[in-house]
Amino acid sequence: MRPFKLQTCIRVVSSTMALIVVCAAVAVGAGRDLHSTNKSAIALYKDGMSLANQEKFDQALEKLKAAIDMDPAFLEAHLRYMDAFRSVGRGEEVATMYKNMLDKNPNSPMYNFLYGRTISDLTAKRAAFRKALSLDPTYYYAQYGIGGSFMLEGRLDEAIVALNKALEMKPGMQDALRLQGSIYMDKGMPLQARSVFEQALSADSTDAQLMMGLGQAFSQLERYESAEKTFRKAVALHPEESEFYYYIGLVCEMSGRPADALASFQKFAREAPDHELAPAVRRMIERLKQ
Repeated sequence: MRPFKLQTCIRVVSSTMALIVVCAAVAVGAGRDLHSTNKSAIALYKDGMSLANQEKFDQALEKLKAAIDMDPAFLEAHLRYMDAFRSVGRGEEVATMYKNMLDKNPNSPMYNFLYGRTISDLTAKRAAFRKALSLDPTYYYAQYGIGGSFMLEGRLDEAIVALNKALEMKPGMQDALRLQGSIYMDKGMPLQARSVFEQALSADSTDAQLMMGLGQAFSQLERYESAEKTFRKAVALHPEESEFYYYIGLVCEMSGRPADALASFQKFAREAPDHELAPAVRRMIERLKQ
């Protein structure tokens, strides 16, 4: 069986982005518990998220900066602000910005964590997260960041241990569960990944990234019917995510249904002709037509 990998839709972190929060895409986090009770700041944040989803990153930056000005402790606004900067190619600028903020707030767990999130060197990144934990042993985002830094280094067993500690601090933490599930997939442990993704989906049954992960776990377990049901549910909830049709096509082909596979691949090719997977999908379509 061809193994499924967590690809574009899941968008796990990459070392070049120096990003520890899973899913560098700015859209992540829109529906979660927020570290702010300021209604005006939250409204600005949601406006910024909406603009980022439309890839209007310059306008999103303005809204997110306004949310931070309204509530400087609004963690999610900072995170998405960073991501918007990276989306417009200003990653170095954001690293300098948060280093200056840290210099003004050296004993702040949040700013130590945020600065660590901006830097590329994994040892320095981990040191910043550990400094945040030393200032506040309950700061679960820092523990989560440590797990992410181990993942970026390929130290997957240590990453899982660190993420388990984050989950002890914050049971049900969606970001930690998502990252842990992706690590289990990378380790070829789909049964464990399935358990983690199902746990996360119990808290948010509409999360497209988690549904993608669960469907891929089912596929590796050769539970093709369950995988297809998961992908079809996901695409019904998120029709804008055309990549689901690619995975539906793979599942149909693996389960011996070439006609259904062809239909799914053709739908993907129509809806996402410029997608990075499109050339491979076009070759698969030609093969299935023969």
